[in-house]
Amino acid sequence: MNLLNIDKIITIKSSLEKVTKLFKMKSMEKELEQSKSYLSIALSGKEHGEWDWKFDSNEIEMSPEAQALLGYDKKNRVIDHDSFLEMIHHDDRTSYLYGIEKHKIGVTDFVSVDIRMKSAYGHWNWINLRGKIVKFDDEGNPLRFTGINYDINERKQYDEDVEELQQKVIKSEEKEHSETKSREQEKSFYINHDLDRYSQFRMNGLRNILKSN
Repeated sequence: MNLLNIDKIITIKSSLEKVTKLFKMKSMEKELEQSKSYLSIALSGKEHGEWDWKFDSNEIEMSPEAQALLGYDKKNRVIDHDSFLEMIHHDDRTSYLYGIEKHKIGVTDFVSVDIRMKSAYGHWNWINLRGKIVKFDDEGNPLRFTGINYDINERKQYDEDVEELQQKVIKSEEKEHSETKSREQEKSFYINHDLDRYSQFRMNGLRNILKSN
């Protein structure tokens, strides 16, 4: 096989791989656009529920909608704050409490944190908890906190889908880079091999000429 044929084979193979990669990328882009569409639909009809926290009694009243958001019976429910905290995933409690404390001391105008709360079915539902202190005593101490919980399971699923697609793209690019490097090494090998053969041929010819003289 001569050097010209080797170059043609490598060029054709590279072109086919580029076309294949293009189709893969288009498929990923389409999948990402579908995810965006699903997110838009989900956000337009996202569910939410209100809750009210009285600091003096440390009790939280959850609205029927807030209850239904987690799969519980759609009715008012009054629980103490410790019980409310137990409903929050252990890994998210710190961010929730930190957000509350920052708002209490005036660092933030309101609280907004993404947390997981346990549903009536034992699953963890992603919730965006938003709220603010709406009542103070004469000395400026907080008396009442009003919050709204938003269902963001779809948004979190969208974020995971985007992350997965990004990882696919990165892996695809890394694979393409590796294969390109391999093709270059293969091409270099054949070129060097043919040059070595050609050099050997010239040396043999030169030896024959010298011997004949």
